[in-house]
Amino acid sequence: MKSKMILAAATMAALVAGCAAVQTAMEYNPTVHQVAMPDDTYRVFEHPKGDRIMTTASLGRATGQSLTRGITLGIVAPETPEQLHEAAARKYLDDTGREDCRIIRGYLLGQPQYEFFFECH
Repeated sequence: MKSKMILAAATMAALVAGCAAVQTAMEYNPTVHQVAMPDDTYRVFEHPKGDRIMTTASLGRATGQSLTRGITLGIVAPETPEQLHEAAARKYLDDTGREDCRIIRGYLLGQPQYEFFFECH
């Protein structure tokens, strides 16, 4: 019984976290920018405030990761590391003429999306 309660609590926490990630993602402009990197082509979205961007893996990679996670019941989690998302965010800033901007922090919104805050001088 105790293990069922723990599983239910973990499931609820995951659902709440997932809802928060979706809500944050909805704040972004819907225009998708493609950034080709050696490992994947990332999708990048800009926030209307102009102080952050969101990166996500290509649709193919994101779908594959979700399927693998689901089929293996979460035992295998083939997530793209944050460093690769940050490299894509850096390239996007460079490609859009913001080489002087620096990424000040980033974090996982919810697989496969990361949010990076940046400041420009």
